[in-house]
Amino acid sequence: MIDLSVLDRHERIALSFSGGKDSLAVAYLLRNYLDLVTVYHLDTGDLLPEQMEVVRHVERMAPNFVRVETHVNDWIAHHGLPTDLLPHSAHVVGMAMGEGRKLVSRYDCCYANLMLPLWQQVIADGNTLMIRGTKRADMARLPAESGETHNGVELFYPLLGWSNEQVFAYLDEVGAPISRVYQHVTNSPECARCPAWWGEKRAAYLRQFHPSLFADYALRLRVVSAEITGPLNNLGAELAIVNGAT
Repeated sequence: MIDLSVLDRHERIALSFSGGKDSLAVAYLLRNYLDLVTVYHLDTGDLLPEQMEVVRHVERMAPNFVRVETHVNDWIAHHGLPTDLLPHSAHVVGMAMGEGRKLVSRYDCCYANLMLPLWQQVIADGNTLMIRGTKRADMARLPAESGETHNGVELFYPLLGWSNEQVFAYLDEVGAPISRVYQHVTNSPECARCPAWWGEKRAAYLRQFHPSLFADYALRLRVVSAEITGPLNNLGAELAIVNGAT
């Protein structure tokens, strides 16, 4: 059983809902309390269509639903494509010397288009409790712990100790809609065409089910690859000498 007594201490409660399996599980855990909670969804304009269906499903469930909109593609056009490896050519100095095309760290893009806008809206609306589907199974160390308070907002992670298998079992038990994306990956992408987060392995899924999204994703990935190939080749050449010397 999940202890929900923390809800009793707060008058304004926010649930961060991405459309993914974990936040969906939290929405169902709270389905008898949704009249006390405001569900916040951050829409970057690049969510998978099947994830959008899940968002609409929860929007129908929730008496209080707030959609916060950003425009990630406009942001990328100005700041550069996100990448998991950031080469020197994408640095402001490298750009000034004409070394390459501007890229950004994946976390810079996520923070600007996902994390910060939602957090700012939650604070602006006067919420004092933020509920998230965060799990220890998803990261080596949590950036913030359940029970901590930041900017006057307490954090609560009801799924903290759950495994992915437990989440899927619970969603099946309560009859929640499970996106077909989870037949192929464990975690669904926040943005369908993001050329970072390579470990999410979205290429095969997009190619099979969303050819137009796949074509755009492929173009972005090739841009990133072109920028990082040179530095990686240089690294490989240096490592070949280093490893040969040992």
